[in-house]
Amino acid sequence: MENNSITLDLYEMQSAAHLGILRCLESEKYQEKWGYNYKGSLNDQMAKSISGSLGEAAVAKFLNIKFTFTCNHGGEADLIFKDLHLQVRTQLPKPNNKNSLIIRPKAKANEFYILVIDEAPNFKILGFVNSTYVLGQDRFKTDFGLARPPCYSIPPDKLTPINLLKDSSWN
Repeated sequence: MENNSITLDLYEMQSAAHLGILRCLESEKYQEKWGYNYKGSLNDQMAKSISGSLGEAAVAKFLNIKFTFTCNHGGEADLIFKDLHLQVRTQLPKPNNKNSLIIRPKAKANEFYILVIDEAPNFKILGFVNSTYVLGQDRFKTDFGLARPPCYSIPPDKLTPINLLKDSSWN
């Protein structure tokens, strides 16, 4: 396995999957909508939420930090690593390696966004970027031709390798 990959065991996957479902059920219970004109079904939300939780668990395991199982805490960091606020973005593999790290314009400055590819039980951490270096940069802005607000899309080759964050040599 590559040095930016991590495998979750069955217990880690079950725990993270349970959290993903809980996040969706709490959103339904409190009538909280997914943002940015998202129109997917509850089933699709659950699938995406489970994948996202698995990605967060994979990053926590890779960085050797505690996965805190946070549920619907708004725009707060998914994980904290050495006082850095981490936002984990997880995607299934896209055809022709078209995955990219998505950051919304309302993102907080100086948060570290991490792109994870979900091939459960294996997860590939493609890299990270500090949001400060992306926000306001027109070269990364897109709406993908969809009727949704624009976002920033950073290709994997523009991301900093995750190992540099792990060993604190990125700065």
